[in-house]
Amino acid sequence: MWSGVGLALCVILIAVAALKSKHGRGSFYEREVYGMTRRTHRAYAILSAIFALAFIAAFFAPLPTVPLLAAYALIFIFYFSSFARGFSDEE
Repeated sequence: MWSGVGLALCVILIAVAALKSKHGRGSFYEREVYGMTRRTHRAYAILSAIFALAFIAAFFAPLPTVPLLAAYALIFIFYFSSFARGFSDEE
């Protein structure tokens, strides 16, 4: 079950990162503060693909899935938190 959850999170992040890396536009905070360039989005997509392979391997081999999911949850949160700051306005 945890492998499936991790794989689903990987697919979501890969899809969003692929779209963001192709369009390259983003908010001020995304670009200037967090440094989320096209290259950064591609790096997150590649890292997620590596984790996706690990989650797929966990379906067939006895790997420690919960620690793997915990590590990937941090990456997932770091990636999507780079968009959160741009939604607030301090005026």
